[in-house]
Amino acid sequence: MPVDDALIHAQVQRAGERADQQAQVRITASATLAPTPKSTGPPGALVIMMDGWMLRHRGGDWGLQPAAVPGERGLLVEKFVVAYVGEPLEFGRRVQAEARRRGLGQAPRVYVVADGGVWIWNIVADRFAAATGVLDFYHASQHLWELAHALHPENEAGARAWVQPLLHQLRHGGEADVLQTLQNLPAWCAQREQLLPPLVAKETNYFENHREHIHYETRAAEGCPVGSRAMESLCGQLQGRFKRGGQFWTEPGRRRLMALEVARRNHDWDKVWQLN
Repeated sequence: MPVDDALIHAQVQRAGERADQQAQVRITASATLAPTPKSTGPPGALVIMMDGWMLRHRGGDWGLQPAAVPGERGLLVEKFVVAYVGEPLEFGRRVQAEARRRGLGQAPRVYVVADGGVWIWNIVADRFAAATGVLDFYHASQHLWELAHALHPENEAGARAWVQPLLHQLRHGGEADVLQTLQNLPAWCAQREQLLPPLVAKETNYFENHREHIHYETRAAEGCPVGSRAMESLCGQLQGRFKRGGQFWTEPGRRRLMALEVARRNHDWDKVWQLN
């Protein structure tokens, strides 16, 4: 029997709606579950990574011509996904629900690895206050590189000579020395009769705020990844699926297909198609 696009679309919409409803039931049930006891099994850890990305929705004027305008090491054994479009606090609730489903109450160690997004660390404080936070090393290194270029404008060799020892210190247990170097920058600039770049205060505060999240050597020795490449990879995969050339989404269509994508990745696919 021939199967046309309309039939496939209708089946995907129905299945996606079931997947989304099943996820909602799990989230609601998770909030009422009593904490599970600590695991007595072999040592392990639960690693939570969070990030954000954007996709295009169809607005009311979708399809119309625009108006003219004048003139970034441990082994992650299993990976599970939470995807949500909306308020960060609701996303945090969903991440916590999935983490509980995957052993949050049993894991002897829990880590959250993420970039410096303030909204992510607000979720960590709200939902995972007991977890060990890890600032993604790649993002931390980017901040040091930006500072290096501010201190050595138009001098790539000077910027590299300044930042490379700091990156080595940061990765290999010398984070306290890195923080001290940043704190000493006003005096360092004054000794050289160099204007203090405004970026110095911003980046010093950035690393001070993440003082407890940059113990990379210790975290790596514990088996925790110090970078969020797995998360970045997932964001890239989802963007590749939902942001292809010419794709725009209605909200119900995006929500249902995203629910199916998450169900497939979390091994819930068969449950979605169980009609009873």
